[in-house]
Amino acid sequence: MSWSGTTAQQIAKAVRRGDADAAIVVDHHLRRIEDHRETEGALTSVRKIESLAEAAAVDEIDNRDSLPAAGVPVAVCEQLAVTGHAPRLGSNAAVLPIADTDHQAVQRIRGAGAVIVAFGRSSELGLWPATDDDGNVPANPWRPDRGIGGPSGGTALAVATGAAPIGIGLDGPGSAGGVRTAAAACGIVAYSPEHVPADINTDPEHWLGAHTGVMATTVEDAALAYAALTHRHPRSTGDPGRLRIAATNVAPLLARVDDDATKWLLKAVRSLTDLGHDTFRAKPRFGARLTPASSGAWTCAAYLRSLKCGPDGLQRRTKRLVSVGEKTYLRGLFGGVLGDGNRVRRHLEDWFDLEDYDLLITPGLPAAPPAAKEWSTETLRANVTHLASAAAFTAPFGLAGLPALVVPVGMRSDGAPATVQLVGPPGSTGRLFDVAAQLVAKLRPRRYAPGLSWD
Repeated sequence: MSWSGTTAQQIAKAVRRGDADAAIVVDHHLRRIEDHRETEGALTSVRKIESLAEAAAVDEIDNRDSLPAAGVPVAVCEQLAVTGHAPRLGSNAAVLPIADTDHQAVQRIRGAGAVIVAFGRSSELGLWPATDDDGNVPANPWRPDRGIGGPSGGTALAVATGAAPIGIGLDGPGSAGGVRTAAAACGIVAYSPEHVPADINTDPEHWLGAHTGVMATTVEDAALAYAALTHRHPRSTGDPGRLRIAATNVAPLLARVDDDATKWLLKAVRSLTDLGHDTFRAKPRFGARLTPASSGAWTCAAYLRSLKCGPDGLQRRTKRLVSVGEKTYLRGLFGGVLGDGNRVRRHLEDWFDLEDYDLLITPGLPAAPPAAKEWSTETLRANVTHLASAAAFTAPFGLAGLPALVVPVGMRSDGAPATVQLVGPPGSTGRLFDVAAQLVAKLRPRRYAPGLSWD
């Protein structure tokens, strides 16, 4: 038996009870990484020696009952600081000094008993909804001609191919929809936690990629990861009761929504109706400034993040975006005439409240994942024209800071994974996980792409 492909909940339960050694679990996942080519180009570093030592330390703990993620292998985005590792901000031109402390998310997941086994490739400065650089173009396990999304695409691919049952990636404003965009491309679950949009002028640190989200192959594993990051006891998913759920296939940002995306959204909506929920076709209200606010957030994030490493050597698309963001930020346009996340959030909160909706459901991606190609060598115009639309459904809710979850529901006619996104008002985290679990139980999507095996 190989522990690779086993859920995080099963691993943690076995390690806590003494039915499995964390060191053996980690070793199986390291062998999976070494022996299989699915993650080629997706991982920038593997912590073989360190992770085995840390797993052995977990095995030495007498009271493992207090560790909700005991022995669970985790892949993290390369941009997150791990002690002794130099964070890489998505390219060789953006490598920071070796970290002497862990990122807060890393501290917490380790504190729950998990073991960091590898670092997943990211798009440069966490800005782009595709993951490639320096000739590395990771292939989608569902369709090799398609990419893996971004910004934390390498981490998403690690989870989607069994290299780790849990992934921790970038999220928040200016991060191309965060973990949800990459998860939607790779056909896995991802949760972007609620956060209050920060004022870019008084709290610019929140725009430097400090937010994180979680990825997994099951709703329950994503809930376990989120609980570990928030120092909460993992809750079991249950019956959320009868809810009023709005549905839309109208993209908040410019994008063409194809027939497959609409078809699977309708299938998910029908399933929700069968489950006893009231569903309605509706168009959420983001306010008139969503598009300029999203553009302003994206460009300002590029400028502020570039200050950590300097603009020299950055990809030409990033340099151009940084240049635009510098003007936008220094002139005070974002938060002024362009609007900001707080305004978008207020419009959405009012819409949920006035229409009495409990949740909103949308497609995860407007179409199949973007092509697997070297987007990092293309111009900014080409990236905006052909790539940015991948985050049309996911990015606006990262900007507004509302809790949002992407969940797989099946397979598109072109072979790519089909996903939907669930979004809720503030305080709806438990409801999101409960409904996502209901959808998975009803539609029974594959956990892994058809071609993957554990021989």
